[in-house]
Order: sequence, then C-alpha cells, then structure tokens
Amino acid sequence: MDRILDAAEELFSQRGIDQVMLKDVAEHVGVHSSLLRYYVRDKQDLFHAVLDQRTPLTSERRLAALNRYEQEHAGDLTIEGVLHAYLDAEPANGRLDDRGWRHFGALGARVTAARTGGEALLDAYFEPVMVRLICLLRKAQPSCRTEDILWSCHFLSGALAITLAGVRRSGAKTNNNCFNYDLPDAKNRLIAVAAAGLRDAHLSRNGARATPRRSAG
Repeated sequence: MDRILDAAEELFSQRGIDQVMLKDVAEHVGVHSSLLRYYVRDKQDLFHAVLDQRTPLTSERRLAALNRYEQEHAGDLTIEGVLHAYLDAEPANGRLDDRGWRHFGALGARVTAARTGGEALLDAYFEPVMVRLICLLRKAQPSCRTEDILWSCHFLSGALAITLAGVRRSGAKTNNNCFNYDLPDAKNRLIAVAAAGLRDAHLSRNGARATPRRSAG
C-alpha cells in the first residue's frame, strides 16, 4: 500500500487527478491494475488516501511549532518569528529535499489551484493551524488589520505550496540565480516578502508608507 500511495502521489502531483487513471498508478508500481482494487475502491478513494498520508503530520508539526514559539517568546513575538515557526516545521525524516514531500507540495499546489475534491480534507486538517497562525500574527503586529492578516495568509499559503513543490519560474530565461534555489533559501525569501508585505499593508492603510527611493542607476 505504501508503494501504491507513493506512486499515486507522484503521478497526481505531476499530472493532476483528472489525468491519472488507476492503471497508470499500477503501471508505475509494476503490478496489475486489478491489485489496486483490493486496496482502494476507486480513484477518488486513492486520492483521499494520498492526501491523508502526509496532511495530518504536516498539520500537527506546524501547530506544535507555533505553540512552542509562543511559549518561548511570550511578549516578544515578531512577524518573522511566527512565519519561521510555521514554515520551518520539517518532515518526520528531517529531509526537506525528500522526493515524497516535494511531490506532496506539488500536489498541494494543484489542489489549491482547482476544484479537485481535496479542498474539504485539507481545510479540515489545516484550519486549526491557520487560525493559530492568524492569532499569533495579530499578537506580533497588533496594529495590523485582521483583513490584511487574512489576505497575507491567503497569499502565503499559495506561495508556500509552489515553493514546496520546487517550482522555479523567475529567472528561468535569464542569467541570474533565481532558477537554482534550495528550499531553505526559498523559505527565507518567502518569509521576507510576506513580512514586508504585511507591514507595508499596515503602513498604507494609515497613510504612512515611505516614498520609494529611486534607483541610483
């Protein structure tokens, strides 16, 4: 069953659920398609089993990391600290470059991008984590409006899914270094952008955003 789930996760992450058949998964595993019927009822059942394989663990680790951060930094929360606690929760094996987790990240990006039937399952697992994240961001930046925090978390979730999937877009056709990034570096950049955006939204609301400086060039 583990081999079936890993194969399905990889194929779903690469093609999307609509473009994968049970026979494709069977071929990827190297078994007859009739064997899959012994383990799963249909493709939707397999899809939910795939999501259920890593989603609870991811949710539990992020929630524990946020709670631990609040306990260790009570009264001194920062936006960057909260986001690091949320994003730095590592997989059980400690390998951020593990192929399975990269496939899970790519699959998450697909699920959040289209109505695939997995949203309810992800929401059920991740809603407590997002509520906790929003609560801590409020404490870290109490002057920021709830609306701005909600939008920031919305954008953060989408960017995180793409980042975990290892999708490289910026710099693909240029000579800069954006194309070849490692995951820890990408997370640090994501945190910097999200934190700056949240602070900028607060300043803009209050008419205090600084005037951008002109480039020396």
